[in-house]
Amino acid sequence: MIARPLMLAALVFALYLVSAGGTNVAAQETTTIRGQVVNGTAGADLPDGLGVLMLISGAGEALAGTGQTTADAQGQFVFNDVQIQDGDNLTVSVEHLGVFYGVSLTAEELKTTDELVLTVYETTNDASIIRVERQVMVIAAVDRGEQLVSAVEFVRVLNPTDQTLMPDLANVPPISFLRFALPPDAAELKVQSDLPGGDVATIGTGFALTSPVMPGSHSIDFSYAFPYGSATLSYRKTLPQGAGIFQVLVPDSVPDLAVSELDLIDSVNIQGTSYRTYEGRNYLPGQGLDLEITGLPMPGVWQRLSSSVSEGTFWQNAIPIALGAVLATMLLWGLIRGYRPAPAAVADANRATVPVDRARRTQVVRAVAALDQSFQKGGVSEADYRNQRQELVARILGPGAIPDKEPAEDRPE
Repeated sequence: MIARPLMLAALVFALYLVSAGGTNVAAQETTTIRGQVVNGTAGADLPDGLGVLMLISGAGEALAGTGQTTADAQGQFVFNDVQIQDGDNLTVSVEHLGVFYGVSLTAEELKTTDELVLTVYETTNDASIIRVERQVMVIAAVDRGEQLVSAVEFVRVLNPTDQTLMPDLANVPPISFLRFALPPDAAELKVQSDLPGGDVATIGTGFALTSPVMPGSHSIDFSYAFPYGSATLSYRKTLPQGAGIFQVLVPDSVPDLAVSELDLIDSVNIQGTSYRTYEGRNYLPGQGLDLEITGLPMPGVWQRLSSSVSEGTFWQNAIPIALGAVLATMLLWGLIRGYRPAPAAVADANRATVPVDRARRTQVVRAVAALDQSFQKGGVSEADYRNQRQELVARILGPGAIPDKEPAEDRPE
């Protein structure tokens, strides 16, 4: 797989070629694209002269065209004589206070859209506005010989305000970034999210994300491995942002393994493998719990799980460092990630939480792992991989885990 910095450089170069006329575009009808930039923060004014950038991608995400214009004092903008054909995808983006906001739609969707709306927000450095609705820790594999556990955590965070959290690692307090705890001596950390840009920073006994967090719901998942020296491992599982629901899923393949401090609820089955589910609710920010994992398999008394740590390369794509990139590069990166922070995100955040069918949610955990492994082996294109993975993670975390373009009633069951 091509390294992301090289991929971004190649795309930026392609952007230059299109702008300079270096790519031939077949003769086709043109259209006018109109839009409006609005400020979603109550009482905030819209700055003058916001630059708006357009990117058109064709089959296989090949760059097909670009455009750049400036919004007027009322936030209105126009792209004239745009050449776009069936099968193309359009992405329009704007930068405000160091955060990039955008909307993407297909050529078919564009035909029924009279005006695009780009919503920007004022920023805050106060991370206390963020809430964790659900955090699920899955024991994915255990290696008895190495005495090593492989785990994956899925997190759905919510920014219920009308301001974007803008991390600031240099000035504290207040804490201005998302933080997550890891078990003692955890290693092989891999992180993914639907947040734009940012970096993963080691901090204390865990890590922090330097990604902006726009209003609405967002998904984060991270995998890691941690050692154990005896059949019982105890550690403090801090929850810096709190958690409405915290769960640990344990495979029945290790019958003696159990988790204290959490309630044992209904078991679930994931593609033929049964998982015991331990759950706690309503953790306040910073509260956490004393997590004790007992019955860990020791040498000579362990039955191997269906997949080992060495095979569990589920999440291999760390969040790239994108802060400070130029507008064109960020727009291209947004397209690669399938970033769609539509204005509906605020409305989604205000909807009542819908109960999640636990069995259905957990049935796709292994499907996510299989998809990741297929992508690593080159069996799935990056575009299909990201689209399929977003749908699977949305199922794991429940409705609203990943903002999409479909109304709630049309989301996959």
